[in-house]
Amino acid sequence: MDRPMDREDTVTMLERGAWIDCAKIDEFLQDHIKVIVSLDGSDQSTCAFEWALHGFAQSDRETELFIVHYYDSSKEYLPPKWRKNAIHADAEAKCTSYLVSKRYTISVKERTPGVKIGTMLCEDIKSQAAGFCIMGFAGRKGKDRHLIGSNVLEVMRSGRCSCIVFKESDPNRLAMKRPAKFVVSCGLNPAATKAFVDALRLSRPGDEIHVVYIRPYLEPHSKESKVTTAIRHKYDHIFEGMKDAAAWPSGKLVKFGDRTVKLVFAPQGINEGVAQALVRYANNFEADFVMVGTNVLRVDRGKPPVGSVSLQIVMEFPGNCVVSSFNPDTDMAMKPK
Repeated sequence: MDRPMDREDTVTMLERGAWIDCAKIDEFLQDHIKVIVSLDGSDQSTCAFEWALHGFAQSDRETELFIVHYYDSSKEYLPPKWRKNAIHADAEAKCTSYLVSKRYTISVKERTPGVKIGTMLCEDIKSQAAGFCIMGFAGRKGKDRHLIGSNVLEVMRSGRCSCIVFKESDPNRLAMKRPAKFVVSCGLNPAATKAFVDALRLSRPGDEIHVVYIRPYLEPHSKESKVTTAIRHKYDHIFEGMKDAAAWPSGKLVKFGDRTVKLVFAPQGINEGVAQALVRYANNFEADFVMVGTNVLRVDRGKPPVGSVSLQIVMEFPGNCVVSSFNPDTDMAMKPK
């Protein structure tokens, strides 16, 4: 007869359920970043392009940018800055100023009648095998931060890459000459782990990354739950591997030891949801990016592309968000031996 599981056994099982194999994490971190930047002439997409160009594309010399613009030839009423020639010329001028030609591609395509731009973008994401897609939150139709663009939703649903959604429209407010601040929404699932890995990949030396778990309101501080304990063990192991090469199987995680990382157990307020608590923390921290994870197979199971809490965070946080895609078929979690 099997013995009952003690607290340590339960914590270990919870940890494993949230883990991505160490070798797979190494693969993510060593793989060069390939990014699709969707330009539509809006202030948000232009700001996103500036960040990609001057941010991690400068700190990681192997980053490749694939800049795309889809135009509708029937829309002759568009203002000059939204027209294909102006967008292409601006992108070309900026890229040639900061990147060698082999590190970027600019593609201007006419929209196929009856096909959504989001659908065409997903096709390019697949053909380019891009790991990230950068887009403006609202597109050209509005500036209301509570109205997410339909093309963004389509990429989240079918793009199967991590989606960097920009709400910021002023390049002067970007973290170019100061450390960037990332908040990672933490939980015991592999998608949350992938969000932290993406934060490492997008960050630069000196940046701050806070991994935030919203501690349930009724959980006493004097006695941690099994979930809280498992999260602490999991990230203690990762952070130790960033400081000491001997603490990580390959020793390669120490390459990211020049980031400032912190595990935070933020309290949930009375009558406050998890999303509201995390957004409150991110606002107080003055975060530049909030990272949430999603399982890309949710759509195949008939669910929305992003979980309700994660989507609420994206909608309510006033800054930029990253929806990190996790695919169980390729980003395999650790299997029991």
